[in-house]
Amino acid sequence: MKKVINIPDELYRLKIKELAEEVRIKFAKKGLSDIFDILSETAFLIRKPLKIESLSGFITYYEDRFIVYLNSNFTLGHERYTGAHELYHIMYNEDILKKEKIFIDKDKYKEEENKADVFAAEFLMPEDYVKEIFYKMVNVSPDEIQPKHVVRMHNYFKVSYRAMLKRLIQLKLCAEDKYFSLLEIASLENKDKLQSLTREEGYSIDLIVPSEVTYIPKEYLVYVKANYENGKISYEELIKTLDFINLSPEDLGYEQVK
Repeated sequence: MKKVINIPDELYRLKIKELAEEVRIKFAKKGLSDIFDILSETAFLIRKPLKIESLSGFITYYEDRFIVYLNSNFTLGHERYTGAHELYHIMYNEDILKKEKIFIDKDKYKEEENKADVFAAEFLMPEDYVKEIFYKMVNVSPDEIQPKHVVRMHNYFKVSYRAMLKRLIQLKLCAEDKYFSLLEIASLENKDKLQSLTREEGYSIDLIVPSEVTYIPKEYLVYVKANYENGKISYEELIKTLDFINLSPEDLGYEQVK
């Protein structure tokens, strides 16, 4: 069975590219370019280690606000890509989120999930800029790409090795038949090799290891407390909302009225 890289159709990609450029320009006018800063501007961004290995992140709509959860048990590069994926949903799926509250049924909204993945690549790795940096930092023929070249590029764009490699294939900067051999170093079994190569190239390994950071904005707690005090959410809902961030109502000075 032939292995598939799963690269989107070019016309389809170019349409999503336009959307990504519009969003990038919108936030650039506010002086924002980092995906975490942008998400913090548009939603409550919560980053914390989650025990669910299959869940890299999700978005929900709660009491008129978007809340983005990112699983910091994934590598930082992967986490940033997930963040850009969720940004697409904020910008273009507001109606669906208000109706469903959360993107749970990925089969039901498969098309939007596909668009969000393409958007993430276009947003974090703009085509023209990738090519510019490639010819400055790599500048070899597509058949001569080596893991070290991918390492240089993915560290520059702050994405995962895997995402950068796929982007180089997509933009024809790397030969398609080299994809799977170049991908081997990014496997779990070869993580030590990738870390060694990354250090040899003069980079920190921050992007290729889980940050395991726990980040909860103070505004989120203020928001939750205000909703509870104004009667918009029940005590039971308060418990569920706080449990996810390892807090309880008692931690915030609330006791259930009997």
